[in-house]
Amino acid sequence: MEIIIIIQAAIIILLIKTLLSKDKKVKEATSLLNGYGNERESITYSWKLDSARKTKLKGHLTLRFNPDEIKEQRLNNPFATFNNSNTNGAETNLRKMYFYMLNNPRTLMHCAEIVKYINRECSKNRVDELDKLQFVLDFVQEPNVKYNYDHDCSEIQYPKEYIRFPDETLYDRHGDCDCKSFLAATLFHLMGYNVLFLISYKIQHAAICIEYDDRWKALLQNSMSTVVTEYEGRKYVYCETTSDNFRIGGISPDFTVKDFETKIELRG
Repeated sequence: MEIIIIIQAAIIILLIKTLLSKDKKVKEATSLLNGYGNERESITYSWKLDSARKTKLKGHLTLRFNPDEIKEQRLNNPFATFNNSNTNGAETNLRKMYFYMLNNPRTLMHCAEIVKYINRECSKNRVDELDKLQFVLDFVQEPNVKYNYDHDCSEIQYPKEYIRFPDETLYDRHGDCDCKSFLAATLFHLMGYNVLFLISYKIQHAAICIEYDDRWKALLQNSMSTVVTEYEGRKYVYCETTSDNFRIGGISPDFTVKDFETKIELRG
């Protein structure tokens, strides 16, 4: 059974990447969104690049959502019935969400739109790789996605712990550290990068790392010892999603990447 799921996942990732690699109109990239229900809500996102090289770039993108599909994802979210007493359950539920998305490609199409838009704008403006990745990180930071605690959110019934599907976060336009991190991880993953989802129960925080390139060393906000980690022979660099004051390689002075005891790998 696991082999079948892995094969299905690989096929779906290939289809998504093929879609992203072709120069088609956005409406063609979102053909899978034209399913049941005609009601649509338009949400517009605006953000700008926070470049270490002072590169100037602004983003402006409108996505259309079917509220019924968001409700369906909430019903299928394993955190809707999550028992907070089991800390290992968060990791298990996150993996369930990942495989649910891979087996339901409609849940990835808004993220695919975002990636396609960012790839196109960065190519048109001759933005280099690190700035393109920063443009993705800037998208999930404020003001596009505001920070909000789960227990303050009526749309998810005020839970103690809840990780949103990426579509939920995009639709709600707010979430806590793990919601924003899962959205960022999905975007980077669809761009073809290996990603680590990080969880620390000690400091009560979640974040991500993307595979590190030594050419970025001089542009990192913090020293390598605090933001670069190794996992199965690969180097990864820390990315903070909660605030708009962090670039790739930026981290709070209160902890380092080594404080995250749980690492979940998403390979590109």
